[in-house]
Amino acid sequence: MVGKALETLFIKIWVIVKLNLFFWLFSCCGLLIAGIGPALKTVNELFIRHEFDYKEITLKEGWSLFKQNFNRGNLLFYAAIVVILLLAYNLFLSVQIQGLAFLMIDFLLVFAMIYGIVTYQYTLLLDSYYEIGLKNLLKLAFISTLSNFTNLLKIAIGISLILFVTWNFKGLILFGTVSMIQIWSFTATKSWRQTIDQRLELHA
Repeated sequence: MVGKALETLFIKIWVIVKLNLFFWLFSCCGLLIAGIGPALKTVNELFIRHEFDYKEITLKEGWSLFKQNFNRGNLLFYAAIVVILLLAYNLFLSVQIQGLAFLMIDFLLVFAMIYGIVTYQYTLLLDSYYEIGLKNLLKLAFISTLSNFTNLLKIAIGISLILFVTWNFKGLILFGTVSMIQIWSFTATKSWRQTIDQRLELHA
C-alpha cells in the first residue's frame, strides 16, 4: 500500500518536472519572447490529453503541438500581458495618491489584475479542452471566471502559494513552478468544465 502510494507520488512529481522542462525547452525555441505563450498552451494540452500518464507525454507530440499553437499561443499570451501591464501601470500611479477613494481604486485594480491572470488561465484551459473560435473562447473565459467566484479564489490562492514556495525554493522555477500552476488550474476548474460538458450535451 505504501509502495503504491510512493510510486503514484513519484509519477506525479516526474510529470510536473517533465512538463516544466518541456515548457523551458519550447520557450527557448521561441527565444522566450515568441516562445512562452505557445509553450504554456502546449503544456496545458499535454496534461489535458494525458494527465499523469507520463509515458504518453512525449517530446515529439509536444513539439508538434508547440508549432500548432505558435500563433494562437502568442496572441493569447500578449493580449493578457498588455491588459495586466496597463492595470499595473494604473496601480503604480494610483498608489502615489493618498485618499480613501484612491485606496478603493487600488483594491479594484489589484482585483482586476488577479481577475486578468485567472481569466488567462481559463483561456488556456478552455482552448486546450474544446475546439472553439477565438471570440467564443474569450466570451466563455469571461463567463467562466465570473460564474464561480470560488474557482477564481482557488486558482488565485493556489498560484500565490506556488509562487510563495518558489520564492523560497528557486530551483522550482526550472523544475516545477510553471507546470504546477497549470496543473492546479486544471484541477481547480474540473467541476466547472463538467458543468460545461453537461450543458453542451443538453444542447447537442
